[in-house]
Amino acid sequence: MKKILKCLIYLIITVASIITIVEFELKNIPVGSSIGGLIAGLVLGPLKDSFIDITDNTDWKTSQRRLERAKMINKNTKIRISFSYLFRIKIQGKYFLVKNARGTGKYQPVGGVYKYKDIEGQYLRKEFSAEDDDKIPSDESSKNDYRLNFEDQYLRKFVKRFNKTEERENLSDLSREFKEELIDTGILNINDFKNLTYTYYGRHITEVAYGEHFRCFEMLLADIVELNLTSAQEDKFIELINKKSDKYIFASVDEIESLGVKAGSNDLIEKIADHTNKILIENSNVLTQPKGKQYKKKRYRCSM
Repeated sequence: MKKILKCLIYLIITVASIITIVEFELKNIPVGSSIGGLIAGLVLGPLKDSFIDITDNTDWKTSQRRLERAKMINKNTKIRISFSYLFRIKIQGKYFLVKNARGTGKYQPVGGVYKYKDIEGQYLRKEFSAEDDDKIPSDESSKNDYRLNFEDQYLRKFVKRFNKTEERENLSDLSREFKEELIDTGILNINDFKNLTYTYYGRHITEVAYGEHFRCFEMLLADIVELNLTSAQEDKFIELINKKSDKYIFASVDEIESLGVKAGSNDLIEKIADHTNKILIENSNVLTQPKGKQYKKKRYRCSM
């Protein structure tokens, strides 16, 4: 609404300036028409920008445009992207989290980075000059991860491509990370989780910004899905509450928001990853609904 109002104000000033020029020209008063021309010249640039701003219908697009205008990035600036999906698993009022597999020692939601098929990787490299991310060590487990670098000029086209392509891991089957993090690690038994049902709640996407950790411009995306457990499956998670393990924890909202730091104690080490708050029900208001036919369906079922 603010963008439209801003554009309307510039438009009114421009039209008024043009009318002023015409009127003073008809009256043969050069000074008046010159003043009108000066005002029109001053507002034409902002008017053009305000029209463009209206097309930036998401925060990340607005942030990208802002950085471009400030000359902080240009069309050739590399933007790092990391696109993932996260499971919201809530048991008896607490959120189930697993320990990060890359050795950070922190707990985080079940889930991980989407993967693309080989044919999609070829397309991304050919059409968008995509480059593999070099900020995280590459190994067999990270092959074809949606951790990539693009020049700024390709970012919008890439996001549009991501939303519509079927040549990647999609919402129809997100069993891979569940299996890797909970079945293969022995936390749960596959016989109890041969079928998974989950609901898509929306997307958390950051603004394009300079990241202090990796010291580059980046944009992070996470699709949030809530696991819909059968009574038998929920019982298996409840059993974990009474088992001692460093592979997982059940965390409250307060614990997640404080990153596991216990205020007023000597236990001031962050134990929970900072992206965990994206799965909180309390933060659902910041989730967006992307375009694309796969996002129209809300409930999914897959098998392992």
